[in-house]
Amino acid sequence: MSPSNPRQAIPLKVEHSTKDRLYWNFFNMIPFLIGSIAIARDSFKWVAVYIGISLLFFLVIEFRFTCTHCLHYIRSKGCVKCMMLHGVPKLFKDRPGSHSPFEKVITGIGAIPMFLFPVYWLIRDPLLLGAYIVAWALFGMTARRYECIRCINFECPMNRVPAELRKEFEEKEGF
Repeated sequence: MSPSNPRQAIPLKVEHSTKDRLYWNFFNMIPFLIGSIAIARDSFKWVAVYIGISLLFFLVIEFRFTCTHCLHYIRSKGCVKCMMLHGVPKLFKDRPGSHSPFEKVITGIGAIPMFLFPVYWLIRDPLLLGAYIVAWALFGMTARRYECIRCINFECPMNRVPAELRKEFEEKEGF
C-alpha cells in the first residue's frame, strides 16, 4: 500500500547518523568475516590479500567510478560524509550526473574479484559458503529495502526513490 504523501512515510536521507554508519558497516562486514574465516584456515597471508583486494575495490574503483557521482560525495567538503565511507578524504573530482557505460563496466568488473576471491576456500565448507551467499543476499536486500528507497544518490542504479519525491527534492535543492 502506497501512502498518499510519500515524503511523510519515506523521508530522504540527506545525512547519515553514527548509528546508520555503524549498522551498515557492521552488516557489510559479515560476508567479509565469513570469507576471511574460510581463508584463514589455510593462511593469514591470503586473508591479507583478500583485505587488499576489498580495499582496492572500495577505496579506489568504487570510490572513483561510483561515489564521485553521489550527492553525499559532492556535498562533502574535505572528507566524505556518506554512510559507508564516512571520513575518507575526497581524492577524486566530483562528477555530477549519470555514470558513463565505462564507469558501470569498470565498477562491475572491479567487484568480481572481491566477491569471488574467497570462494575457493568457501567451497571446502558448504556451510560457510551458504552463509557467505546468504550474508551478501541479505545485505543487498536490506539495503535495497531500507536505504535505496530514500537515498539522495539518484545516479545509483539501485536507487528506488519514487519519481515524485525525487522531483520534489531536486526542485527544493535547485537542480
